[in-house]
Amino acid sequence: MNRHETQAAQIFLAHHDFVKGVALKYAPWPGLMEDITQQVFLEFMAKEERWDLEKDVRPLLATMTRHISMRLWRDRTRSRPEVVQKLADHIRQLAEESDLPPRYEEEIGVLRGCLQKLPDKSRELIQLYYYRDISTPEIAGQLDMKADTVCRALSRVRDKLRECIQRHIQQGGPAHV
Repeated sequence: MNRHETQAAQIFLAHHDFVKGVALKYAPWPGLMEDITQQVFLEFMAKEERWDLEKDVRPLLATMTRHISMRLWRDRTRSRPEVVQKLADHIRQLAEESDLPPRYEEEIGVLRGCLQKLPDKSRELIQLYYYRDISTPEIAGQLDMKADTVCRALSRVRDKLRECIQRHIQQGGPAHV
């Protein structure tokens, strides 16, 4: 192997997991991911002198992986019965939908709205406990309170949040979906 081939192989190995992830997205069939990864490696190495290895190769690898995945996916599903092919297409469609925004984005918006309606002290407790991952004894020390008082306060705040979300659901908000 010359220096350029060695560098190309090292770069591919550094992006091996990336290629596997793209392969799985476009061809979610057991075992096919490894076949795709090997084929991408072979084709990448066969044309290695064409690639500018100083630039980010992820777009190149993503495009190669997508084309090879779809080619191998078509070959595999073509030989399957119609029912299996429909199921395979459905699975691939679900994998492509994973690029869409999170399914619960609206529900998270409702939760954030309810959090904003809380009093400052309650919001501070939520911030410390859930977002900063501080334990109740540490919060108690920071706020000059007892740990069991902090636990009871967190419980009451969770109850208030639950009630706020339920009110929103009853009013026909997106959280009822």
